Amino acid sequence: MKKIESRPVNLIAKRILVGTSLFTYGMIFLIFLFTLGRSNLTNIQFNGCCVNAAIIIAISLCLNAYNTYYVLKRILAFKQKHLLIAMIWLPLVGVVANFIIIRQQKHIYKNLQLAKDPNWKPKKEPLQVQILLVIVTLVVVLAIWLVYSIEGHFSNESGEAYTIPGIFDVILSPIKGFIDGSEVIVYLLIMGIFLQVINASKALEAGIGRLVKKLRGKELIIIPIIMILFSIGGTTFGMCEETIAFYAIVMPIVLAAGFDGITGVVIILFGAGLGVCSSIINPFMIMTSVDAVNAANISGLVLTSYDGMIFRIIVYVVFLVAGIGFTTFYAYRVKNNPERSLVYEYRDLHTKTFKFDEKAIPEFTIKRKITLIVFALCFVMLIVGAIPWKDLTGWDGFEQLNTWLTWNFPFLSTGQGAVGSWSLASFALLFLAGSIIVGAMNWNGANDFYGHVLVGAKDFLSVTFVIAVARGISLILTSSGFSVMIADGVSQVLSINKIMGTIVLFFAFIAISIFIPSTSGFAYTIFGPIAAPAMYQATINYSIAGGIASTSIANGLVNLSSPTAGPFVIGCEMAKVPLKNFYKATWKLLGALLLISIALLVAGSFLPASIMGR
Repeated sequence: MKKIESRPVNLIAKRILVGTSLFTYGMIFLIFLFTLGRSNLTNIQFNGCCVNAAIIIAISLCLNAYNTYYVLKRILAFKQKHLLIAMIWLPLVGVVANFIIIRQQKHIYKNLQLAKDPNWKPKKEPLQVQILLVIVTLVVVLAIWLVYSIEGHFSNESGEAYTIPGIFDVILSPIKGFIDGSEVIVYLLIMGIFLQVINASKALEAGIGRLVKKLRGKELIIIPIIMILFSIGGTTFGMCEETIAFYAIVMPIVLAAGFDGITGVVIILFGAGLGVCSSIINPFMIMTSVDAVNAANISGLVLTSYDGMIFRIIVYVVFLVAGIGFTTFYAYRVKNNPERSLVYEYRDLHTKTFKFDEKAIPEFTIKRKITLIVFALCFVMLIVGAIPWKDLTGWDGFEQLNTWLTWNFPFLSTGQGAVGSWSLASFALLFLAGSIIVGAMNWNGANDFYGHVLVGAKDFLSVTFVIAVARGISLILTSSGFSVMIADGVSQVLSINKIMGTIVLFFAFIAISIFIPSTSGFAYTIFGPIAAPAMYQATINYSIAGGIASTSIANGLVNLSSPTAGPFVIGCEMAKVPLKNFYKATWKLLGALLLISIALLVAGSFLPASIMGR
């Protein structure tokens, strides 16, 4: 057998898997089409579906033929006379044969790697959200085709017929998602630039380092202060991955104070994570969910970021008190008796790895102080600009100011409206201005600044792709009427009992979040087109803004404890804390937060719209 490099082996395995999947998919679709759809589709529709299925099968057969030739000729060294027989039969028994070949290639790859490195272990990379959403797209389209082949066409309340998505509609859906979600995408890209410019100034690290040094000798006070600071970041701008940089600063201080590694992880991870769970104004959860609901055109319902904000503030306070109380109690026990630490056996490793060095903390200069002020003002303006002050208090000062500016200074653009009615474009301008101000203060040349711009935008590109693909799925669900069918079924379940419906939705959100951990992806694929319409159509009066809060809590709790959550796993790895020890230490807190969440959501379902939102 010829020597095989690892990269071609993986590539061949993937090609075989794609070929077999396409062939199986095309055949199943063709069978269903002929057995169930002939009487329910017009000739044009039926012939069009047959052409689509034939194209899929033809592509799969060509791919399988090429894979077969390559594997048998180049790898297994089959003779020419045996190739024809193998290539005839392999597509027909593709599932079994391809499975055997893939398994064999994995075995060869494993042996090659072990020969290079005896200590090598295979790494299982988590499935990327973007790839998962592409798979969801294919599953959704297949389900739509099957439903239409069985039920035929159906129409909306106005009598307009829904459309069946074709192959090219599926391919174009992410592009349409980019266009349809352009305002959210631009806002998030600018937010990424702003956060990168702030991080490059090292103002946050210097400020927290300065705070911790001043509180030396009052170690227990460090816990609530740092957790509150991180939670503010989590609840306002979704601070999550950004916390990774702080382990190098906080861990040495926590260990020097007499606490352990778990205390350090919980301070950082739960500090920011509990803020994300409540998400008072977190754009990745609240603004994308509001945008997804408004895009669904639910009987003229228009939500704002303010809807349900008071309830989310209540959740924020309750969660933060529970998190701080648990962490402080655990740290107090460890300080009094280090042997009670659940990572006591790693104490020497932690002490050696995280030596406290004041010189490692950036200097808290005047520039960094002003940078923090600009940073805080931007998020204060974000909150102020999102609250409809006139509807809340009856005070119309901002509207009068906006009118006065329009009449007396018409060259100033006031088209975005008064403070309290700002759109995502206004918030994007706010953070763009903050980026320019901070960049100018810490100026090291145009190349340096544009480098930060590119890095910041790059960090959020993955989020924009998630939004584009998820928004594309949402468009397919809406245009085909499939979301209406699902929402009708879900609304019947929600109409049985309000308490049961609230709990069922919450646990459904938790289950789905395990597979779709992205808040933006969840908002556009699940909440906007399906959950929100179902809540609206139920005979029982549900708060859609309360549903957004339920989504935020469920998704946040999953990302605090799921092994597939990047910041959680990376944080434990950086702190040298094994996952089993972390779970052993925090399972009580996670369980308590789950019960608290259910209690808050059930109680909230009976609160007035002024608190829960519409």
